Amino acid sequence: MAVRRIVLRAVAALVAVAVAIAGYLLVHGDFQRWSDESALDGACDGLLDRNTVRGVLGPGAVEVEHERRDAGLVGCEVHVHDGGTAEIRIADTARLGQSWDSLYEGSPGASALSVPIGHGWTGLFGADPDKHGAGTDPFKADEDDEVTASLVLKCTGASSIKGLSVTVETTLDKTLDDPSNRPQFAKIATSTAAKASKAQHCGAKLGKPVRSLDLPVNEDEYKPLGTAGGTCSGIPSARGVAIATETARGGAPHETCRLADAGLRKRYVLEGDYGPYAQERLLGYEEEGYEVAPSADTPAHYRDRDGRMSWTTAKCPDGLALFTLYPAAEQDDNGKSPRRHADLAHERAVLKAFAERSAKAHGCSAPLTP
Repeated sequence: MAVRRIVLRAVAALVAVAVAIAGYLLVHGDFQRWSDESALDGACDGLLDRNTVRGVLGPGAVEVEHERRDAGLVGCEVHVHDGGTAEIRIADTARLGQSWDSLYEGSPGASALSVPIGHGWTGLFGADPDKHGAGTDPFKADEDDEVTASLVLKCTGASSIKGLSVTVETTLDKTLDDPSNRPQFAKIATSTAAKASKAQHCGAKLGKPVRSLDLPVNEDEYKPLGTAGGTCSGIPSARGVAIATETARGGAPHETCRLADAGLRKRYVLEGDYGPYAQERLLGYEEEGYEVAPSADTPAHYRDRDGRMSWTTAKCPDGLALFTLYPAAEQDDNGKSPRRHADLAHERAVLKAFAERSAKAHGCSAPLTP
């Protein structure tokens, strides 16, 4: 009888475990979770490098949450006890506008500009200083930093896919203020990109190991426009446009330049988009029903009727590049934004200078003159 009771207890325990697992899967749908050492080998369809992930996140007990939404997107989260966390998204860039997240440009609403990863990679490195720090040293925080490294891979002609996007948000108990810590936040992204390219027969040209990274550029890191040497270089100054906030150039698929007056009031925001970033932006214009919008078929310049933005385009090795200028709102007593007071000639010159230098740095043809 004693033996029978033991057997019954064991069966009951197994049933309870099975019910718990079934309940978990019922509640969480496509999510699956493992918590043993082999979990890393199956995470994100086996596209993670176990040694790299361990080296970045730490040696503690691991838990993996895997999500696969469709054939164009693989995602997973890795949590290490008393260590770090990484959220990974791997996407086919040909499936833009479908059921996957937008390409990373920076933290939503963040004041800091993401910077190029460089080292031969096409990608961005960013964080939100408003969330993690304060005072004169916004990236020196008492809490963990959530930092994003996002890469774009261009596949060769022999591949069945055109490109891949690999985005990794990493949380570590390490401050970005220390330059020696920053490369840790890019390691999972670069190792995952290499494995994804091989698994998908992408044949992409990969970058080198990331040994150093610049800090994201905070909004108070402005300089006189005439001294700008990065994304704001060569832009002519004029009355009311004297201050620049910029990043370095270095293979970033999305570039930004912010211009302000001497009182630090924002005047213009300029953006350059390449490859899948430009494709996604163009698709967005089409879906929003613009009467006239940039086209992938015919590079052209246009200023929209309401003065909300101006743009021009250029032909590049990886498709069309899009350069956009957004003027700051100039509100009248009725809260509207009249354009009659805008210096349109200077606005055209600003967009022209930004687009020409950006296109040249990316090996593109000269943009059409605004």
